[in-house]
Amino acid sequence: MKHLPIAGLLLLSLAACNRTADAPAEASAPAKDTATATAPADADLATTSPADPRSDSPARLEGFGGARLGAPIAEVRSGFGTPLQGLGSDAAGKPLPADDNNDGCYFLRPQDAEDPRLMIEGRKLVRYDVRSTGIVAPGGGKVGMTLGELQLLYPERADVGPDKYDEKAQHLRVRPAQEGAAIIDFALGADGKVGSWRVGQTPQVDYVEGCG
Repeated sequence: MKHLPIAGLLLLSLAACNRTADAPAEASAPAKDTATATAPADADLATTSPADPRSDSPARLEGFGGARLGAPIAEVRSGFGTPLQGLGSDAAGKPLPADDNNDGCYFLRPQDAEDPRLMIEGRKLVRYDVRSTGIVAPGGGKVGMTLGELQLLYPERADVGPDKYDEKAQHLRVRPAQEGAAIIDFALGADGKVGSWRVGQTPQVDYVEGCG
């Protein structure tokens, strides 16, 4: 019976160890191919907001429900889904009809709700305002939130500015990712909480006194 030299046995042993060590690396390689990137919670705003209200809120940067910003008044009425009326009322409390042929600025609202208030100018939808807690803004903001809570939701392109009349009040203005897109403006009162917010085009989104 022939005996292998000691040097030969050592070489065979080392080769077997190397094959065993390489095996786990080859098995784990496919794991790199299965990794997927996590998309931002709100792609419209390109933020990492934990709230994505687009699945359960009609408020969007493009408009409200089926009413699209920039759409003519006829499309706004048909797309909104429920009848719209003017803000004014007569002595009996009945809503005054809105003149759709009016080229000026005025507001419409749903017959069965106070919000949203749709700003019409030049016979087109240019902005909508919300004062209730039941409607969530694009990106997750809503009435009752503090400035700190808003800044967590909108970490990018959000600017804090003063109120025109109340030195204790503030506005958080969320700039659009694309030039010409809608702007969100949150109005915070002297108590530091959001009292209302609006989404709209410029210059109408910056009107302070309604249509003025």
